[in-house]
Amino acid sequence: MSRARIVNILVSSVGGQGGLTLSRVLATASALSGYSVRTGETLGMAQRFGSVVSYVRIGVTEEVYSPLFDVGEAHYMVCMEIIECARSLKYLSGEGLLILDKEIKPPTSMTVAGSGPGVREELLKRIREAVGSDRLLLVPAKEIALRLGASRAANMVLLGALNNVSKLFKDEVVAEAIAYSLSSKAVKSSLLAYNEGVNYVKALS
Repeated sequence: MSRARIVNILVSSVGGQGGLTLSRVLATASALSGYSVRTGETLGMAQRFGSVVSYVRIGVTEEVYSPLFDVGEAHYMVCMEIIECARSLKYLSGEGLLILDKEIKPPTSMTVAGSGPGVREELLKRIREAVGSDRLLLVPAKEIALRLGASRAANMVLLGALNNVSKLFKDEVVAEAIAYSLSSKAVKSSLLAYNEGVNYVKALS
């Protein structure tokens, strides 16, 4: 388990990907673990496909009073979409870890203008140069979720990856948080996705 007194996590996504659900599960797992926790978010103009940034502050050994943290203060960034990740990258601390799915959902303006097939690779190159390979964990979360037949569970794959590297929560606590936060029909696939995220990172070591 992390020994940091306060852990700052930023979740970057677009509307419809489940970034808010991911932050809600993190908050619930924190409360179940007896930690102090505060969450907040900023939403883009469009509810679906708009920019969504969630802030999660977890007080492991001290009280947390505000959900917000400043640029350069995120211990972990979980990015569900590569364009929004590039926009939010300034929040990652100098020693922070970036967990990134290479999913790309360009805004309409980029699509109309013709974003080209190399945009994903170019953005990934810039992110890798900014962060460094040792602080970048690429997780094919969407691909894993699709393989499981649960296309909306990529957020839970990333949760598994995050918890594997951060050691913030016991797996059974996360399972309880998932059951509490999601609809009953989504729990089974979400737990499978979470475990796949955990196992993916384990296989890398």
